Amino acid sequence: MKIVTKAFLRYIPRRPVLSMLQVFGVACGVAAAVGMAFSSQASLASFSRAVAFLAGRATHTIMRPAGPMEEKVLVQLMTDPDVEKFSPIIDRRIQLKNGAFLRVFGIDPFLDRNLRPAFVTISFIARRRAAEAVSFLFDQKSVFIDSGVAAQWGLTQGATIKTKRGDFTVAGIFLNPSGDPLMLMDISHAQNIFDLAGRIDRIELILKSDAKTFKSRWEKGFIVQAREQKTAVLNDMLTAYRLNLEALSLFALFVGVFLIYNTAMFGVVSRKKDAGILRSLGARTGEIVFAFLAEIILFGILGGVIGGVLAYFLTQILTVLIGKTISSLYFFVAPEAPSWSWLFIVYGAALGCGASIAGGIFPLGELSRIDPVTALQGRVRSRNEAAAMLKAAAGGSTVLFLSLVFMSAARSNVYWGFAGAFLLLCSASIITSLVLIGISPLLKITLYYIGGITGKIAAANIRANLSRTAVAIAAFMVALSMLVGLGSMIGSFRSSVQWWMNSQLAADLYIALSADIEVPEAFYNEIKRIRGIGGIDTYRNVQYLYNGVMIRIAAVNAAVLQEFARFGWLEGSNESWHSVKTGCVIVSESFYRRFGLRSGDTITLNGVDGPAELTIAGIFYDYTSEHGLIMMDRSTYLQLFNDHTIDSVAVFITKDNPHRAAVMESVKLHAGRANLPVATQKEMHSSILSVFDNTFAVTRSMRIIAVVVAFFGIANALLTLFIERQREFGIYRALGFSTLQVAGMTVMEGAAMGILSFVLCSIVGTALAFVLIKVINLHSFNWTVFYHFEWNPYLQAAITALLASLGAALYPVWRICRLYPQMQIREE
Repeated sequence: MKIVTKAFLRYIPRRPVLSMLQVFGVACGVAAAVGMAFSSQASLASFSRAVAFLAGRATHTIMRPAGPMEEKVLVQLMTDPDVEKFSPIIDRRIQLKNGAFLRVFGIDPFLDRNLRPAFVTISFIARRRAAEAVSFLFDQKSVFIDSGVAAQWGLTQGATIKTKRGDFTVAGIFLNPSGDPLMLMDISHAQNIFDLAGRIDRIELILKSDAKTFKSRWEKGFIVQAREQKTAVLNDMLTAYRLNLEALSLFALFVGVFLIYNTAMFGVVSRKKDAGILRSLGARTGEIVFAFLAEIILFGILGGVIGGVLAYFLTQILTVLIGKTISSLYFFVAPEAPSWSWLFIVYGAALGCGASIAGGIFPLGELSRIDPVTALQGRVRSRNEAAAMLKAAAGGSTVLFLSLVFMSAARSNVYWGFAGAFLLLCSASIITSLVLIGISPLLKITLYYIGGITGKIAAANIRANLSRTAVAIAAFMVALSMLVGLGSMIGSFRSSVQWWMNSQLAADLYIALSADIEVPEAFYNEIKRIRGIGGIDTYRNVQYLYNGVMIRIAAVNAAVLQEFARFGWLEGSNESWHSVKTGCVIVSESFYRRFGLRSGDTITLNGVDGPAELTIAGIFYDYTSEHGLIMMDRSTYLQLFNDHTIDSVAVFITKDNPHRAAVMESVKLHAGRANLPVATQKEMHSSILSVFDNTFAVTRSMRIIAVVVAFFGIANALLTLFIERQREFGIYRALGFSTLQVAGMTVMEGAAMGILSFVLCSIVGTALAFVLIKVINLHSFNWTVFYHFEWNPYLQAAITALLASLGAALYPVWRICRLYPQMQIREE
């Protein structure tokens, strides 16, 4: 056993380049899967740390259903028998002059130290830092920042932070393990800075054991949320995104396993003659299989270790992209990329070894069935092709049927949709060899037309070596299908968002779109007097906890939107606005799909005066929240929540107004005096599309990784064919084929495999796009994406297929040009 194993392993140093290629093939597959898994875990862990750190010891939170609450509530809490400790909070965002955002916590340092002992480390009331304490308490421009912010922008105590709400002085620096960039200020100063006189965002509490009686006393006009409930609600907001990250990791692993299978098959082919020699010398089949298994495990471990290292560097990029996406869509996080850990090596080695063994099962089975004479010949033609094709057809059809069954079950759980998508790719991979047999006559005619007899031989070689070429084409097809499918889904989604913007966001000017700015009612009353304005929509968007889900409520001017906007309606029409003006609401498609409520149904919202029932007048298409959006007239909103805040203003100017430019300049002039930013419709739409494009940065990166991974599959297949056919190349040369002709034959084989991969991926990728749009996206995010055909993903796939396949042929061509005919014939 040891002698046979040693004889096998001596092959590795004899061919270092090929051995390195095999190891690197495993490493790429491992790096993609491990890198995505660690990056998503780091981003979600950052979110969990931020929630835990900022919650401190608080057991519950009390707040208004929507908007800020009156600070006079504090007086009532002081005498509540169930309240042990409490601390009022102002929780806002502030934008720096460089465009970045900081989270601002306005706290009462004397009350807050009971709930957040971590903040005690600031010690701003300690005698030894009396000067800082006085500054923090009495200077409105004095703040504390966390050490991460200080390090990022090189700030020290006494430095100035320039924001769009003025300049602030750093009075001290504190440790913040949450990773969320944080700035602390006294709550009274925060009220002045954010124009919240007499109001606070929420109150955090430590309740005594009996929380039920407390909730019963405060249920009218307030929301009392336990710490666990709040964490669960926030986690629920990330469920769909987390699921998609996991799916991307599995897609990368799926392509990686294909590559590892190619690598194992390549090892079998390249060692087949060695196995034949050892068998003829008396070695048993089991010994040879064990020796090859040892080689597979060695390559798997080495590739896994290298893949683990590559995964670490990959996480430095992916973590940033994932953090930006979560910040754009949900809430701000600033995850730190995972620091180096031996877990990268451990997970990488385990995954590489396990996947290599799984990928090597079939090659090992083939090796065990080869008799010594056949193995010494170095090349095996497939036998019983008809039976094999029948099995492929039956297997592919069965897997495709299971795929359809799983996708139909996606309504109950979207995981079934992902399983269906995986099985769709599996079924396409299984029947790839069958498809290649069917189109081989056409391929032979095409290559003969292009390259003459060498092209015809190249086509015949692809057909004759299906056990190698079909696997490589299938792996490349899967990667390119991801490129086409994900690209088509993103393109269709982008087109749907553009349609939604053009119909729903049709104002000429948008004022104060920034997250940290509110529009004074005085400004709204001022611009109403500008002549030439057709209508002004005041917009307020708040989070609202509805049946345990954090949805959004939007307050709008229904009369203005009825005249100037043209919503896309799933149920209802523009006439639905009449009902909205009289106290009804309209809901987004995502709200309807999540809660199952349609037009004519009623919803119960908890307002400041208690529960109120509202009738749904229509369902509209929306892409702002997958959790649901309720839209109502501003008058209804004020009656329910007594919140007069205006987040932004949309100004509509009648299209036939000859003085449109002058009216727009007048509005901009008034906004400039009030220090309110103004964006045109074009700028607004560009900003939304920019956020959209950044959201899919992770998806695009994984598409690239998948293509790189599959590139090695094509390279391995061509190398396998090269090693199997060295004697054949010598015969070609002896028959008069020039080096250029034989090299051209290899190039055409590579190009043909790339073209075949593209043809197959165009079909499978389009099917995958429909699965992503009509099944996974619909049931993950509860909104409809309209399919829109775009050439770009297909063009990218075609160029990638051709360049990758030609690039993969370079090394075999170089080897062909180096070998002498005598050495090749002597092999015979």
